[in-house]
Amino acid sequence: MIPDSHVHTRFSFDSQASPEAVCRAAIARGMPEIALTDHVDMNLLDGGYGYFRPQKQWEALVNCRARLNGRVRVHIGLECGEPHLFRPDLSALLSAHPYDVVLGSIHWVGHRPVETADFFHGLEFGEGVALYLDELARLAEEADYDILAHPDIIRRAIFHRFGWAEVDWTPYEAPMRRVLRAVAERGKALEVNTSYRRRGMGPPGPSVQVLRWFREEGGRFVTLGSDAHRPEDIGADFGEALAMVRAAGFEAITVFRQRRPYEVRF
Repeated sequence: MIPDSHVHTRFSFDSQASPEAVCRAAIARGMPEIALTDHVDMNLLDGGYGYFRPQKQWEALVNCRARLNGRVRVHIGLECGEPHLFRPDLSALLSAHPYDVVLGSIHWVGHRPVETADFFHGLEFGEGVALYLDELARLAEEADYDILAHPDIIRRAIFHRFGWAEVDWTPYEAPMRRVLRAVAERGKALEVNTSYRRRGMGPPGPSVQVLRWFREEGGRFVTLGSDAHRPEDIGADFGEALAMVRAAGFEAITVFRQRRPYEVRF
């Protein structure tokens, strides 16, 4: 019943899912709300650069919303990679339509892709993690976003390079808390992303340890995101993710409507 706040459709370069198929999957799972958050890739290095068509996405999702009115509340959103680096372009995009939610995410640090082993080329483990967290802090502090998506996505590069499915963030508590503090102080939300489990990379993330730090820093808003690119993955492993959120001391999940946070109590 918990809404999925991170879902992709065919308007993302790496998905073939129709908006209606995605929304019907949410209805089948009993979800009252779903956010369709297609990729906006402004980085020239990214495989999705130049793919997104905002007007076509907006029209298709508005039509989908109208067809399914009363069965599921459809929120129209975006996932922008490195939004702190493309603030004028993102601002122009957001001014065109009244989006419900904006996800900010890191996919690149300089020329390094955070989802592959190549990220650590020429770097020791600690050097790579420190480099990633510094870039993530810049996003958290400077960008226009509502949800900081998969804040521990560096785990994908770690898994491919070192074979580790989980990370102990204790040695990096200070730079991680810098990120979490910025999210909390700006009234933004932190995402618990469940895609790691589907990829065989361990539990949803960030960990309970990191979620507790977020709460200690004053963080209030937590969202769940499947990062689904197929209808069958909507809401995947939300039970596990919800247990983690509870264990960290949170009592509600957040959804965004017209870029305003609303809490959904357990």
